[in-house]
Amino acid sequence: MSSSSAPVAAKVATWALLLGAALNGQAAGAERDRLLQAAKSWGYQLQKVEPAEIAASPYDMVVIDYSRDGSDETAFTREDVARMQKKPDGGRRIVLSYLSIGEAETYRYYWRWYWRWYWGWFFRLLAPGWLAGQNREWRGNYAVRYWMKDWQDIIFKGQNSYLDRIIRAGFDGAYLDKVDEYEEKSIARPNPNARADMIAFVGALAAHARGREPGFFIVPQNGEELLEDRSYRASIDAAGKEDLLFGETRTGRANSPEEIKTKVGYLELLRKDGKPVFAVEYLEARQQIERAQAELLAYGFVPYFTDRGLDTLR
Repeated sequence: MSSSSAPVAAKVATWALLLGAALNGQAAGAERDRLLQAAKSWGYQLQKVEPAEIAASPYDMVVIDYSRDGSDETAFTREDVARMQKKPDGGRRIVLSYLSIGEAETYRYYWRWYWRWYWGWFFRLLAPGWLAGQNREWRGNYAVRYWMKDWQDIIFKGQNSYLDRIIRAGFDGAYLDKVDEYEEKSIARPNPNARADMIAFVGALAAHARGREPGFFIVPQNGEELLEDRSYRASIDAAGKEDLLFGETRTGRANSPEEIKTKVGYLELLRKDGKPVFAVEYLEARQQIERAQAELLAYGFVPYFTDRGLDTLR
């Protein structure tokens, strides 16, 4: 081979490798899409997660935290995640990582101890501008002004972001919580574009994730009103919904038929796009579970029943 043809051959080989990698990525993404569409069962556990128990479960999809106790020190490894992705029958299970994008949590790697005292005049000067008030129902969780750059840097834009840690661990996707934070008046009031900013936030996060890992799933929980927006539906792969039938005002109490009808209407927009809906009801009574299961299946949703603590996999 002449010296002049050597660079050409090297370029051809490089392009062949890149093309092969792209085709392999597309094939892997198509296989993951098939698994998501075929999922008929799912589980949801955020506390006391043990890979062996997840691996032994029958579910087609599970949602867990990226860490045993929420901290970076006990984060699951790629080996842990790969173990959980394998079902007892040898089939493939989808494993999604929980990711709160509308609240900050005091037990996460990004938290600084002095932030939680930010209502004091001195600590208020030290707290980041995106940090707002504490969630009174879930102590240790703080609302955030999610449209601010510094918060989005923590979640997905910055170097070694929360989302990048999840991707590196080998998770199949992210299950986004507190997407409905745009409804909180204490947060949204200073921002008339709160709804649009949440749509843009999720869209940018999804684009970043798929740029890093083709076929990476984005599954938001709640905030179903956003499904009216076509671009939002296009940016996500499925939806999660809590308390659709019971528990809106109190655990175990049936929701109003009008409220259910309205929310089902939003969720059906996604179903018409060919994307699944995963519903979780926090119920204990057998009769309520049986009733809820029949209703959810009739809507075409994939149901799961558990306690609100999410510390076991039923």
